[in-house]
Amino acid sequence: MQEKLLKEIANELKLSNELGYNILMSKVIENQDIQEEHKKLLFLLLQHRDRNYIRINHNELCFENIKAYLAALRPLELDLSSLSRIGGKEDGGYVMLTPPPPLNDDRVNKALSLGVSLRSPWDLEMANLGYKVIEYDASIEQSPYTHENISFHKLFINANKDEQSITLKDAIEQNKLDEKAHNILQIDIEYAEWEVLKYTDMNLLNQYFSQVIFEFHGLNPEENDAVSEKLEILHKLNENFASIHFHFNNHGKIFYSKGLFFSTTIEVSYVRKDILEQQFGKNLVLRKSGNLKGLDYPVDVAVPEIPVLFE
Repeated sequence: MQEKLLKEIANELKLSNELGYNILMSKVIENQDIQEEHKKLLFLLLQHRDRNYIRINHNELCFENIKAYLAALRPLELDLSSLSRIGGKEDGGYVMLTPPPPLNDDRVNKALSLGVSLRSPWDLEMANLGYKVIEYDASIEQSPYTHENISFHKLFINANKDEQSITLKDAIEQNKLDEKAHNILQIDIEYAEWEVLKYTDMNLLNQYFSQVIFEFHGLNPEENDAVSEKLEILHKLNENFASIHFHFNNHGKIFYSKGLFFSTTIEVSYVRKDILEQQFGKNLVLRKSGNLKGLDYPVDVAVPEIPVLFE
């Protein structure tokens, strides 16, 4: 009885804090000297905030960090007919270069999926497309799916080996990825992606993967030292890969600075540069702005999409 009462009190305090925060932020937004459309959108985004928040910060350092992130992640402008959303319209679906069908020779297209949870629709659709999907996640007991093209490993992919982790290099070798096949790497591992990328030879990604898909976490523009470290990793990734899709997760922490929106959680899809050149030529340009109609959908359907503005 006492435990139940304490839980009820804790829930009431949580709700009270959320309401107090919303009232405070409503006043902050109301008094901003910003575009009226942006102001209306910030009010709408304030809905359904729980552990996340909206933060307005016009400090020059925060603004410059947002611009630096956007520049490093900005995608190329590709014909929408060359893109597909794999995994459905909800969270767990990703926009990517349409994956080619299985090859008619000894090569086998494989997809490494890091971070599975109890629902991974991308994995299932890729398996249905004929890819051999190899799942890694030590936080669950088994794959959410039974499929002939899906294999599951109760392990994390990490920077170092331990009892429940192996490295990305180990996973590539153990699953015998063919560097001549169209292999795809999908990573949604709740911030651990930065540690993996920091200690992974980027040439390994270039050698074995045609596409790499991320949900990046922790892109907080106010954490200046972390911004520098993450930008260094992103610039190394950009040496061999180019971003072809960019989407804000609207359930992440949302920033607004001098007319630019930003989220600490962003979905980004990459394609190896030599593949892009073969398929589209050398004269590709960067996307100007905007979410992609028919391809992008809000992660949290209770609030609007965050506008994609790069400048």
